[in-house]
Amino acid sequence: MSKVAEELRIPASLAETWELYFDPSRWADWVDEFRAVDSLGGGYPEVGGTLVWHSGPAGRGQVTETVLEHEHRRLHRIRYSDPSSKGEQASRFRIEGEGTVVRIELEYSLVKGGVLSSLTDVLFIRSQMKGMLGRTLEGLRAEAPAQRTAP
Repeated sequence: MSKVAEELRIPASLAETWELYFDPSRWADWVDEFRAVDSLGGGYPEVGGTLVWHSGPAGRGQVTETVLEHEHRRLHRIRYSDPSSKGEQASRFRIEGEGTVVRIELEYSLVKGGVLSSLTDVLFIRSQMKGMLGRTLEGLRAEAPAQRTAP
C-alpha cells in the first residue's frame, strides 16, 4: 500500500469547519472533481454509514465509501473503492489558534496490478493522489465561513 498526506490550516472554527466538511450540498464547491452524491445510507457520516458519489471526467469515477470511525470534531476514517484504487482515508481535525488544521491521510493500492504498477505508482499516481488531497484542502479553505466573509 502507498501512503500520502496533506494538511492545511483553515481560517474558521472547528465547529464551522466540521459542519462544512460534512455538508453534502457543499461538497461540489470544494472536493476535488466532485460532481454529485449517488446515495447516502446507514446514517452517514456515522460508523457503518455509506456514501456513493461520482466525479467529473478528470476525476476518480464512481467512489464508494464506508465509514470505519467517526469521532465528533476529531476524526473521520473511511474505507473506499473507485475504478482505479482502493484503501482507507482518515481526515483529522485540530484547533490551532483561531483556526482549524485539517489533515487528510490516504493509504491506497492500485486495483489493476502488473509488473510495472509499483513504478507507475511512484512516478505518476502518488503525486496525483497527493495533488488531489491538496486541491481538496485548498477548496475547503476557500469555502470556509471566515474566508468567505473576509473583506
